[in-house]
Amino acid sequence: MRLVVKGEKHIESEVNLKPDRKDHRGIGFVLQWGFLFGVMYLLGILIAGFLTGSEPEFLYRSLKRGDAGVGLLMLLYSLAIACLFGLYGYASGRQDGVMAGRQVLAVLPVTLLGTVIWTLTFTGRTGSVAEFTDMSWLPFTLFTYWATPLYEASRFYVDQGTPMKVAALVLSLLPGVSAVLGTWLHQAAAGNPRRLRRLLLPLAVLSVLTGGMALTLELLPKQRPFTPQSYPRVDGATAALPFGRLMLGELTGVNRGMAYESVHFNTTHEAYLNLIEREADLILVAGPSNEERQQAAAAGVELKLTPLGRDAFIFLVHRENGVDGVKAGDLRRIYSGEVTNWKELGGADEPITAFQREANSGSQTYMEKNVMKGLGMAEPPMDRKPSGMGGLIEAVADYRNARNALGYSFYYYASEMNRSENVKFLAVDGVQPSRDNIRSGAYPYTAVLYAVTRGDEPADSPAGRLLQWLQSEAGAQAVERGGFVPGTGTAAVEE
Repeated sequence: MRLVVKGEKHIESEVNLKPDRKDHRGIGFVLQWGFLFGVMYLLGILIAGFLTGSEPEFLYRSLKRGDAGVGLLMLLYSLAIACLFGLYGYASGRQDGVMAGRQVLAVLPVTLLGTVIWTLTFTGRTGSVAEFTDMSWLPFTLFTYWATPLYEASRFYVDQGTPMKVAALVLSLLPGVSAVLGTWLHQAAAGNPRRLRRLLLPLAVLSVLTGGMALTLELLPKQRPFTPQSYPRVDGATAALPFGRLMLGELTGVNRGMAYESVHFNTTHEAYLNLIEREADLILVAGPSNEERQQAAAAGVELKLTPLGRDAFIFLVHRENGVDGVKAGDLRRIYSGEVTNWKELGGADEPITAFQREANSGSQTYMEKNVMKGLGMAEPPMDRKPSGMGGLIEAVADYRNARNALGYSFYYYASEMNRSENVKFLAVDGVQPSRDNIRSGAYPYTAVLYAVTRGDEPADSPAGRLLQWLQSEAGAQAVERGGFVPGTGTAAVEE
C-alpha cells in the first residue's frame, strides 16, 4: 500500500491489489479447472466407450498378435490416455499465474474419489476371494471405465487378486498425473517452442516406436510348429484347460487372451465321446471309465493313452470344519453311507453333507476307481450333485450347512483355477496335498493326465506331431507350467 498526502484535509490511498487478485485467481483456477478436469474425465470415459464399442478386448483380439504385440498395444493405449489428459493440463497451464501445484489441487478431488472407491472395495470384501473381475469391483471399474481395454488384456498376464488390484489403483492415477505433467510442461517451455519440441520429442519417439514394433510383430510370420488353422482339434477335462491354452499359445504364437477364448474343453466324458466320434483328434484327460472303453470298442476305436503328468485328487471341507485330515478308509466309509456324522472323525456332532460329481466326469471316475476301489457309493440327493467342479467347490464353500460339507476335486483346479478361501484341503493318511508330495508320491491319491489319441492316428498328422512334442523336453516343461507334475514317477497309474 502506498499513501499519498495532499494537504492536511485530504489523504488519498493508492492500493496495489495485484497480490490479492493473484490469490483470488489461484482459488478460482482450482475451482474452475477442477470442474473442467471432472468434465474431461467423463469425456475420457465416453471416448473410451466410443473407441471400444462392443469390443473392449480389441487390444488382444487377433490370431496374428502375440503376447509381445499385446504388451506394446497396452503401452500405446496408455500413452494415448496420458496424452489426452496431458493436453488438458497444458491448456490450463496457458492461464496466467497457473502453477503445477495448483493443478494438483484441481485434479485431487476426482483422483481421491477413485482412491476412496478402491479402498472401500478392497477392505470391504470378506469370505470368498474376490478377484478384480468380481462384481464387487464394478463401481471402481465403471469409475475408471477409460481403462477397460487395459483391464481386459491384463487379466491374462497379471494375477487377478491383490497384484491386479494394486495395478488398477496405480493406473487410476494416470489421468491426474498426466494433467499435472501437462501443466508443468507448459511452465518448463515458458513460451519457447524449441524447448517445447525438445521436451515432447522423447514421448513422440516412444509412441512411434511402440506402434511400429506392434505392427511389425503382427505382420511378420511366426516360426511355430503350427498355425491356428493347422492346429489339431484338442478337447479335454476342465482341469486341463490351463494347459490346453498354454499349449496352443506356445505352438501357434497366439496371445494368451486369444488362447483363452479359443480353447474350450467339454469335460472328460464328452471329450472321450468326441474322440471316439472323430470330432476331436487329441484329448487331455484322466483314464477312461469302463463305459468309455466299451463305447470305444463298440465304435472300433482303439484308445492310445500317453501319460504326461500327475495331479492330486483332493478332498475339501469348509474352513470352519474342525476336521483337518481323514484316513483313506474313512473316505470309503463316508461315501458308502456307513459314516454319517463328523463326530466319528473327531469333529463336531453334525451330519456329513457329502457331495458327489455326475457320472463319467473325470473326478467321479477317479473317485469310484481309486478311492472307493469298486465299493458302491451311496446315492446322494440331487442338490448334492452340483454340475461341474466349480459348482462342487462353491457348494462346499457356500452351502447352507457349510460346516458339514465334504467334496472332492483336483488340486490344481481347486487351488488355482477356482480357489476359495472358504474351503480347506484335507490331509489323507497324514499327508497334505501339495506339489512336493505329488512329485514324491507321498500323497496317496495321484491322478494321471493322459494325452489320448486314436490308435490309427498317423505319426505325421497334426495330432501325431502334437503328441511327439508333448513327449519332448519342451512338452514336459509346458506340462509343469500348466499345473501338473511331469512324468508318472512312482505314483500309481490308473489302469
